[in-house]
Amino acid sequence: MSAFDGVQIDRAGVAEILSSPEITEAVHQLAEQVAETARAQGHRVTSGELLPIEVFSDPGRDRAGSTVAIRHPAGVGMEAHHGVLKRAATAAGLDVHGLDGADS
Repeated sequence: MSAFDGVQIDRAGVAEILSSPEITEAVHQLAEQVAETARAQGHRVTSGELLPIEVFSDPGRDRAGSTVAIRHPAGVGMEAHHGVLKRAATAAGLDVHGLDGADS
């Protein structure tokens, strides 16, 4: 017999917690930390400018969310070659996996 038999999850309550202002702020602060660490790597695009790394709010309908992105044509190549965002997220203590769930 499972220890969870008969337990019902209050999905609306969980959604309320995960979209609370406190959780939203914590998620945003962590995203900013990842972005700052990525910027500190000092990667530059061909024009000589620093690689632009942005943070924007990206909530789901039932949870807080922030996205750290390289919105530049060189972004995909920089991530593939240097792992700019993956390294920054790992440094912040996040467990990073590719889209298929395997390490990227």
